[in-house]
Amino acid sequence: MYIPLQLRLTLFYTLVLGVALWFFGQTVYMQAEQRAYSDLDTNLSSRAASVRLGKDLFVSNPNSLPLILPSVDSLGTGGVSIEVMDEKLSLLATTSGALKDGTQTFVGFPYSSPVPWDTRAARSALQDSSSQNGFFSTVTYNGHRVRVYTLVNNDFSTAHVIQTARSEQDIEQSLSDLRSLLVRGSALMLACALVGGWFITWGVLSTVRRMTRTARSISTSGDFQQRVPEKSWFGRDELSNLAATFNEMLANLEALYQQQQRFVADASHELRAPITSICCNLDLLAKAPDLPEEEARAALADAQTEANRMGRLVGDLLTLARSDSARQVKQSIDIVVSNGYKKLNEEKQQVDLDSLLLEVFRQYQPARDNGIDDHSLKRPRVLLQHIAPARVYGDADQLKQVLVALLDNALKYTPYEGSVSLSLTTDEHSAIVKVSDTGIGIAPEDVPHIFERFYRADRTRSRERGGSGLGLAIVQGIVYEHGGTIEVESTPGKGSVFMVRLPLAS
Repeated sequence: MYIPLQLRLTLFYTLVLGVALWFFGQTVYMQAEQRAYSDLDTNLSSRAASVRLGKDLFVSNPNSLPLILPSVDSLGTGGVSIEVMDEKLSLLATTSGALKDGTQTFVGFPYSSPVPWDTRAARSALQDSSSQNGFFSTVTYNGHRVRVYTLVNNDFSTAHVIQTARSEQDIEQSLSDLRSLLVRGSALMLACALVGGWFITWGVLSTVRRMTRTARSISTSGDFQQRVPEKSWFGRDELSNLAATFNEMLANLEALYQQQQRFVADASHELRAPITSICCNLDLLAKAPDLPEEEARAALADAQTEANRMGRLVGDLLTLARSDSARQVKQSIDIVVSNGYKKLNEEKQQVDLDSLLLEVFRQYQPARDNGIDDHSLKRPRVLLQHIAPARVYGDADQLKQVLVALLDNALKYTPYEGSVSLSLTTDEHSAIVKVSDTGIGIAPEDVPHIFERFYRADRTRSRERGGSGLGLAIVQGIVYEHGGTIEVESTPGKGSVFMVRLPLAS
């Protein structure tokens, strides 16, 4: 079931607030109730103690019973009824002010009050007359709960029972009003929380909704140029950072999409040329069966050359396809370089990079013993500069492919009067291979693109040299797969330097 996040967040925070208000209300109500009944009990016990200590009791005038207690210590005020009885529970004195006309009343009850208020409590008190402490009880009178305090006075020849009573009606009414106030206040706060939470989450999630609309629009139209607005009403926050990150992702996707489109177009163009040549030669052989033998052989040789070229191109594409997964390793390259040794692939073995570089150098070094030199081969000289022992983890064949490709590329763009130099050095964490040439160099605007597939700084001259535009892309993929980096520095007319860094094995 689909429930909007805005609604879920609003209900969640409202629920949390409701639980907090419930605990708060319960605490306030219980404390108010406890305080009210505690004050009531204190009031009743203090009034009984005042009667017990009174000096104007009826003992001095026993013939005028029952007596009305004087207003000593405010007796009889505050809705408290006081009754003094003998051992037979006959009324001796009361706080009522209407005894002469036969009506016995007390504040809060316009009816005749019972004598005693709590008969059971009075008899229990007389049976335990030795106790100087009174006790509380609660009775119901005329539908109202009445709190009664019973105390026995043994200061005279006979025991007297003192009962103070007061209705709980005003306390119950106050607690009811407090409860109603807490309920209404909590309901109002919850309503405000619902409305406020809804608008707050609406404003916060507006960025998410814009991102959703943009993503849906891109998915429908395929236009990666769209961006999500990064400005927020609430200033810079996590969602605005998310929007900025989302826009960066869109920019990367747009670049990758354009690169893919260009790659498909370039691959189609590169494959179309050899296929066209092969088809033309085969059509010629099919339509001219009486073609001279030499021309037929030339046509077959041309078709075979183009087929071999197309095979190499397809092989390079397969190599690039296998190394595409190594792009994910690029994010960890900085960690590998800064932290030193790290084994990226347990299946790879240790390779002596210095021995591999010497092997490649000997492969390109002419056989001087037979009188062959670089100038007679019409190619630049290959020089070996400083070389240091270095051991790395990797695949020897792939690393040799990197060295051969860089060396071939340098020889291809260097006049035979120039030179190509190889060197191997190490630092604390890396082995550094440099391939330097004194060739034509690379224009500054072309340097950022030379590792792109099918990219050629000079398409005409590159095609004349037999390049497919995939060599440096394959080199970069292999280097990334081995946890390394490759960089280039070039000056037009003076030459280029390719520098490969690979993490040392120890």
